[in-house]
Amino acid sequence: MHIVIILFLLIGLYELVIGLRQFVGIIFYDWSCQSICGTFNNQVVYSIFIVLIFPIAWFCFLQMKSLRRGNLLRRFIFLLSTLYVFLALCILPFTFSRTSWIAGMISCGVIAYYSIIKYSSPTIIKRYLMIFIGCIISLLCSYLFYGIKKESADGRLLIWKISTSILQEHFIKGVGNGRFSSVYGEAQEQYFKNGKGSEYEKYIAGSPSFAYNEYIQILIEQGLVGFLFFVFIIVYAFYHLIQSESQYKIAFIGALISLLIVSFFSYPFRNIYTCLLSVCVIFFSLLFPHKKYEEYFTIKRGVVFAIFFVTAIDICYSFGVLGNKKMAYKQWNALKPYFYAGQFSEITKNYAVLYPYLKTDAAFLFEYGQCLSQIKQYEKSNDILKEGLFYSGDPMFLNIIGKNYQQQGYFQLAENMFYKAYYRIPHKIYPLYLRMNLYKEQCRKEEMITLAYYIMNLKNKVNSEETIYIKELVKREIENNN
Repeated sequence: MHIVIILFLLIGLYELVIGLRQFVGIIFYDWSCQSICGTFNNQVVYSIFIVLIFPIAWFCFLQMKSLRRGNLLRRFIFLLSTLYVFLALCILPFTFSRTSWIAGMISCGVIAYYSIIKYSSPTIIKRYLMIFIGCIISLLCSYLFYGIKKESADGRLLIWKISTSILQEHFIKGVGNGRFSSVYGEAQEQYFKNGKGSEYEKYIAGSPSFAYNEYIQILIEQGLVGFLFFVFIIVYAFYHLIQSESQYKIAFIGALISLLIVSFFSYPFRNIYTCLLSVCVIFFSLLFPHKKYEEYFTIKRGVVFAIFFVTAIDICYSFGVLGNKKMAYKQWNALKPYFYAGQFSEITKNYAVLYPYLKTDAAFLFEYGQCLSQIKQYEKSNDILKEGLFYSGDPMFLNIIGKNYQQQGYFQLAENMFYKAYYRIPHKIYPLYLRMNLYKEQCRKEEMITLAYYIMNLKNKVNSEETIYIKELVKREIENNN
């Protein structure tokens, strides 16, 4: 188990060193476009990765007496863990990930509580007092962290609120793997269409790819059976660790607690790196030896390793880093410069070749559908975009479908699509602008002017260049019709 812990610490330290370099660049060299994200290009994923390993490093750091006096391997673990704790405490606050802060505090608090009990043997009253104080501190910090990014936190609460309506319909069987965004988009559309949403909810609504809660997302996608299987594995991992007599079991109990907390507020299983790390934490928790079952341990370890290997291969394949899918993603990335340059007629055939390999990737289907739309293959474009809606709730799919219908002369269908796009995210003005242009083409002047004034009075969530440009165009239409 020493080797396993060293591997965890080395992998985490590698990311921390890169994060430290990025932090120094931001502070001293004004790399304003840079964020602390390690090798992941995503600050959230980076903070999750660091905080999953942090409890292991924290436990080893607290065992300084036994590790410093041990053999060379134990001393090396103490050195790595000390360095990890120091760097993580320096960098994690600047990732601005409230989830990682909460996970780190609670998991490390549990480990610290265990260490105090082990070495000082406090009375029962003192133990309960420590637990009470820890809970109060956690609640206060959670409230403070909520205030740091209130809109973001309220956005997640809205996601969870709307997700409950999905669970009412798909609680048993689920909707299928990778379909959360799609069914959520439909549920949010109905929520606002039926007048249930407040003005504030309309303002904070978005088009999430994840539920920001793995328990809810697993329930929605995999149903009750998949959720119970996940719970069984986690509970069994905890039970296995508690029954073990290894001194390092508390380190992995802390890592599992960190994983459970991160899973409640974020998406550790929706990124290949954090997913593989989470699976590693769970599977290595199942490898701790038991004296009761010592004769079966070798067989059990072989079975666990076999399951882990198959699971890791499946994860890598599903995320597109193995097989033909990996090559297809490389080819797609090579096509993107031509897509952004507007050379649609030249690359549409290439997208058709890649389609069989990437037909479950919503982003690919969106680009392919746009290419077809630009070369005036409107019917085929809509077919591809509707396939994309099976995996995504992004209203931009509906906007392009509506524009295709408009080009074909199906004005009522186009209007329906623009309405659907608007209700999915009511603070977006682009579907309203498209509907305004549709009314203009149909010579529905009064409705066009009414909608134009509504667009101008709509509060911008983000004053982007696109939003400012659209409002300028709308303003001109109002002036031209007065």
